[in-house]
Amino acid sequence: MIPRRADFYLSFVIPVFVLSVLALLGGVFEPQEMAAYDWLMRSRPAQPVNEEIVIIEISDDTLRELGQWPLRREFHAALIKALSESGCRAIIFDTLFSEPQAADDVLALEMERSGRVLLPCAFKLDQDKNGSGAAPAERLLAGVTDKLQAASAGIGHINIFIDSDGKVRRIPLWVRHKDRLWPSLGFLAAARRLGRGADKAAFNKMPFERQSSVWVNFPGPWTRTFRHFSYIDILKAYAARQNGTPGILDLSFFKDKICFVGLTAVGTVDLRANPFDTVYPVVGIQASICDSVLRGAFIARPKLALRAFIIALVFLCALFVCLRFTLPKALALCWALALVYAWLARVFFVTKGIFLDLFLPSVIIIIGYAGFLLRRFFLEIQRRKLLEKELEIAASIQRSFLPAALKDFPGVLANAALEPAKFVAGDFYDLIALNENTLGVFIGDVSGKGISAALIMAQAISLFRVLAQRVSDPAELLAALNSRLEPILKGRFVTGEYVIVHAKEGYWEGACAGHPSALFFDFENRVLLELLGASGPPLGIKKDVSYVTVRRQYKAADKMLLYTDGWIEERDRRGEEFGIERLKEKFLRASSEKTGMVLPNLLAEHDAFKGDLPLHDDLTAVVLEFTGP
Repeated sequence: MIPRRADFYLSFVIPVFVLSVLALLGGVFEPQEMAAYDWLMRSRPAQPVNEEIVIIEISDDTLRELGQWPLRREFHAALIKALSESGCRAIIFDTLFSEPQAADDVLALEMERSGRVLLPCAFKLDQDKNGSGAAPAERLLAGVTDKLQAASAGIGHINIFIDSDGKVRRIPLWVRHKDRLWPSLGFLAAARRLGRGADKAAFNKMPFERQSSVWVNFPGPWTRTFRHFSYIDILKAYAARQNGTPGILDLSFFKDKICFVGLTAVGTVDLRANPFDTVYPVVGIQASICDSVLRGAFIARPKLALRAFIIALVFLCALFVCLRFTLPKALALCWALALVYAWLARVFFVTKGIFLDLFLPSVIIIIGYAGFLLRRFFLEIQRRKLLEKELEIAASIQRSFLPAALKDFPGVLANAALEPAKFVAGDFYDLIALNENTLGVFIGDVSGKGISAALIMAQAISLFRVLAQRVSDPAELLAALNSRLEPILKGRFVTGEYVIVHAKEGYWEGACAGHPSALFFDFENRVLLELLGASGPPLGIKKDVSYVTVRRQYKAADKMLLYTDGWIEERDRRGEEFGIERLKEKFLRASSEKTGMVLPNLLAEHDAFKGDLPLHDDLTAVVLEFTGP
């Protein structure tokens, strides 16, 4: 039974949609979505950055000249002094000051004088807890010494979220520890620049996710974004200015600048992967957060409910396409749907900063098409089974049109066989006892194959049986049959051969309508003859056709073969035809066998010739073995 469309919805559409929502809620395809996010980040046009933000790198050249890490804090004090005197807005250190050092007094003094130094801290986050509030911290990993904390203008955390592929894409904007909220260091710097408090109320339009996380809107690769300066170059320039000599930098550039100071030396722990770089200094993360807040350029991901709605909408579009169009068109349109959706997702990302799922909708489109492909495949199998069953019934009905075996007909042994190339055949034959001593034998071949040929065959054999009881001359019967078939065949035709055997008198007479000549084996003279050639066109082609009756005596042990063209047109694997000469040879050889074995031997020779290839055409033969007048 073919399933209804409603059953398909219940068994496929609804489960697929439910599983898609569960996959969305469970983050099953999150790694793939993150790969799509990285592509969106890299493919968008170059992003502008806030010109106030600069990065001061503690890179390899600084460590070579000032010694190994961590640097002595009097160097930091000198840097603060140089930048403060240059008129910078803020100095943000992305290096921890959790352990006291001898030079802390010097550093604290310069920090107090500057009044614009922000320091970092780090927490151990409780990542098992979810929620819309601040990220909960289990404990403080690295704080700030009391002396430096008192001298700083503010302290912010530098925690990040690392995804399963090791890349940083989000950070918690706040961390909650012991009932206190600690803002992200870069966010704190931006809030101070904007003159706002670093709390959620002051930035209620920012898009937050679980644990108050935000997407880091990296403006681009490390080497192509923000102005970069060397820590040691700034110290040298300040020393040169103090000495009244030209420096390698003009420190006045740092006026009104927000200076992020961080470690960028090769091989240090402050390097992480992000969508642009496999090695990206973490100071750039805080600088990117600050830049994003100052520009109001955020990346937002829709809520789960909206994401599920979008997936449902894409799925419905895919279903509509698959239902409305043929499979090839549906495939092309599904590809177009996926490309259009990807294009729209990129447009939203570039223009609005909205990150839409890319991978799961694409999977949904593929699953939708595959589901309908499988459905149509199984429907086609069911239809084929139904058709085969109907064809088997048709074949059974067609076999019922063929005559039953004639047993003990005086003077003649008649054997017949019909093998259809398909389920039903256009070939047919008939054996009809006209009286106790007269046998009528008809063989025919309808042009074409399959159902239409079988229907014509049924009409032709029915008409023949009616006419055979009324018309005693073969030629006149063929003419009468032609006149009845011509109006209904409409371009089709039937070749036919009709032989009447007069067993008591020892002769046969026949006529042929465009059919292959019969083969007659004269046993006494050991000669094979082609007799009963076509004396007129096939049946049904034109009106008012006449045919000629041929008469011939026969003797005991003579044999006669009536056949259709499927015998001589059969081909082997090399493309060679069985041919009339081969048929003559095989018939001549088989005629020497004992009575009743001619036709089985011919069929065996034919099967051996074609091998396991399917029949090229319907195969029909009638063999008459004369046992005496």
